[in-house]
Amino acid sequence: MPKQSQRSRTAVRPSASAVNRYLLLAVIVLLAGAVLWFKNQAKPAPAALDEPAEVQFDRYLQQKKPMLAFFHSTDCHSCVEMMNLVAEVYPPYEHSVALVDVNVYDSANQNLLRRTRILSIPTQIFIDKDGTGKVIIGVMSREQFEQELQRLADNSS
Repeated sequence: MPKQSQRSRTAVRPSASAVNRYLLLAVIVLLAGAVLWFKNQAKPAPAALDEPAEVQFDRYLQQKKPMLAFFHSTDCHSCVEMMNLVAEVYPPYEHSVALVDVNVYDSANQNLLRRTRILSIPTQIFIDKDGTGKVIIGVMSREQFEQELQRLADNSS
């Protein structure tokens, strides 16, 4: 029977420069993780995001706060176009006009859909401090959307 050759098993040790590179990479990853964690801690999510849309809607009505109730889905082209417009134009108005973001396919929002009689999306309801709403169905132009938000903001006090 032929003899099998035995291989020498010696541990391969990384060079000092390779170890230093791995340590440096580990430190960078840890620092990046820490920065992201602290960044997220500095910006707590608004409490309203934890509430169902219907609760937000009713609270803003009761507080007589102007609001935009935005009814949409995340999979229709027109809705996505309007979502992008809202994301782009709304932020300067967030302190004077509340936003109630309503995904029509979320089962938690079905009662609000019945109450507001939403039949088509995207639908925006601009509600002033007196509770009077202006309904606009479909994608709005940037100018029209800004005008409606400004109208609510101007009449918020």
